[in-house]
Amino acid sequence: MHPTNLCRFLGETLPPDTIVTTDVGQHQMWVAQAYPFRRPRTLLTSGGLGTMGFGLPAAIGAALALSDAEGLGAPGRRVVCVSGDGSILMNIQELATLAELDLPVAVLICNNAQLGLVRQQQELFYEQRYSASRFTAVPDFAALARAFGIRGVRLDPARDPLAELADALAQPGPCVIDIPIHEAANVYPMVPPGAPNRTMLIEPELEPALSTNP
Repeated sequence: MHPTNLCRFLGETLPPDTIVTTDVGQHQMWVAQAYPFRRPRTLLTSGGLGTMGFGLPAAIGAALALSDAEGLGAPGRRVVCVSGDGSILMNIQELATLAELDLPVAVLICNNAQLGLVRQQQELFYEQRYSASRFTAVPDFAALARAFGIRGVRLDPARDPLAELADALAQPGPCVIDIPIHEAANVYPMVPPGAPNRTMLIEPELEPALSTNP
């Protein structure tokens, strides 16, 4: 259930022409690093602009564009929005739009009950002084999806989560899949704050990087 493994599993499960959108955070970096993109123009992301809430509207727009290109009523390509539990809350009201349009969009929420990238930076570069990065109130995203009229699934690590994920993705129509991930999972490589992009931090280099980037 490590996000890197999940991204690779998605690449094995989804068709090569699947459109993948992301929000902003650790999940964005995991997708960019580990998802095996095989076709051009199949990743929609805000890059380094940090636009939390980008993923779901981008996925809806991509699905609409595909519907127009293929003709009304034509079976559309799959669109997958990979988000985090913090990012999805920025535009979660657009699940109403997704339900109304009944688009083939699957929203995958990497749920660690945190603003993961903020927590990671606080852990690595700010002496574990955590502030406003952990959620004490964690929504039930599968239940929220059902409240909007969309199929909602929460993966259970105690069962067979990958089989559950594959089954959820195989069914037609919109859905929200809540994926619990470990709260301490970090994404590497990353660039330390204030460092140039050529300075990549990987896990074994953590201590030297901390000493040169106070």
